[in-house]
Amino acid sequence: MKKHIIYISILACLSSCSKAFLDKEPHEFTDAVFWKTATQAESALGGVYTPLQDEEALGGEEWCGMEAFSDIGYMNDNYSDFIAMTEFRAVQNTENDLSLNSYKSYYQVIKRANDVLYNVPGIDMDENQKKRILGEANFLLAYAYFTEVIRYGGVPVYDPENAEAALIRATEEQVWQIIEASLTTATTQLAFEHEEGRPGQGAAWGLLAKAYAYQKKWEACKDAAEKVISSGKHSLYPVYSDLFTFDHDNESEMLWVLGARFGEYPITSILYLPNDVWGGAHPEEVGAGWRLVSATNSFYDSYQANDKRKKATVAKRNADVVTYDGFTDVLRAPNNQSEVVCIKFQQPYALDYTTWAPGLNIPALRYADILLLHAEAIMNLNGGGPANRTTGVAAAATSFNLVRERAGLDPIAAPTFNDLMYERKMELAFEGGDRHFDLVRWGLAAEVYNSLPAEGTYKPARAFIPERHRLLPYPQQEIDNSNGSITQNPGYN
Repeated sequence: MKKHIIYISILACLSSCSKAFLDKEPHEFTDAVFWKTATQAESALGGVYTPLQDEEALGGEEWCGMEAFSDIGYMNDNYSDFIAMTEFRAVQNTENDLSLNSYKSYYQVIKRANDVLYNVPGIDMDENQKKRILGEANFLLAYAYFTEVIRYGGVPVYDPENAEAALIRATEEQVWQIIEASLTTATTQLAFEHEEGRPGQGAAWGLLAKAYAYQKKWEACKDAAEKVISSGKHSLYPVYSDLFTFDHDNESEMLWVLGARFGEYPITSILYLPNDVWGGAHPEEVGAGWRLVSATNSFYDSYQANDKRKKATVAKRNADVVTYDGFTDVLRAPNNQSEVVCIKFQQPYALDYTTWAPGLNIPALRYADILLLHAEAIMNLNGGGPANRTTGVAAAATSFNLVRERAGLDPIAAPTFNDLMYERKMELAFEGGDRHFDLVRWGLAAEVYNSLPAEGTYKPARAFIPERHRLLPYPQQEIDNSNGSITQNPGYN
């Protein structure tokens, strides 16, 4: 309950307490009046963060919903158009709740970050403060472009001096160049020490390592990851399950979190929570959980013996014990389609159900992710990788085993790419969709997805066609609004 009290206090003193910047909105004045003071610069930067709090961005549905594209999760709710995309049978993207709104939210971040980068350099203010503001804007710009490009490929590049640029899709290569340039600059502007909810230098180097991995720039990926590792500012928290609790959701392992406030966004915890945990066995507020996304049985069964992450991530109906709303008992969840639910973010409701937004931070980028990217880069530089999945690479063992041993598993002297695939799958499960995008960038999505039999009606057998499905279909409304200057991705109508 300690964190609840903290967040209630935040609501009472937003002007002076931590994460007050999350409440700042973009300016409503003309540019001639607005871009004059440090206070205005901070307000504009706060407005860059605002769209990330949206349900359709990091604040809820989209962040959770991306797991349904992979083999580990599915959507319980009837978002028919979105589900059609996750089952690789959509011919266009008319999903205007999750997909279009998500696209718009991240593009708002792009627009607002660019406005900060364009106008703040001319403000007469403390240079250290200005440097931090520009660093955060560069990071957020890169993060938004990263999110868009791995989903849709090339997107329009916002230019404050050229409104027409928003009507033409840039190439994927051009977007990646912006991401790299923005993050490289951010590494010179941000410090490793940073306020909760804001990115620091570790986040900039970490996301840069991730961007390089997606482009198969392995030497650069390794070097960027080592900037984080060698800094001494980040480390793995010893207990995996405790990371996703009020007391530890901002440990040094978290390179960047989306800051949360009690009673406000984000709402991740409620999205994964079953809407009937006990099935009548104990009193509860039935319907409180959204159960938007749940886990597959095949994912539950794929854990290695003694992997501590299993108990911290998933629970099976009539088999596993959970704690919810003050009761500890066997999970019932009768309304869940599969037998398995994701419990990774359920701990805020262990003692009592409080509100749809309990105040748990969103782990947007973790040190464990960077350690595994570092191991992956070393594998690819030493004869391993997706094309040589059984080749052991001893040089990758140190970073790899830090993650593996925390999970309670024996270290591997020369881990293979198959070993790495397992670790990334289990370590990052239900944290924004990494599993799907990993399989796509490795060129293994078709092999993995197409070999899986149907699991009930909620996870049918799927046919992934790499030439089409490596990208989502572009939002149709954006195509229509451009009068055809924005074109659809290959393979879709």
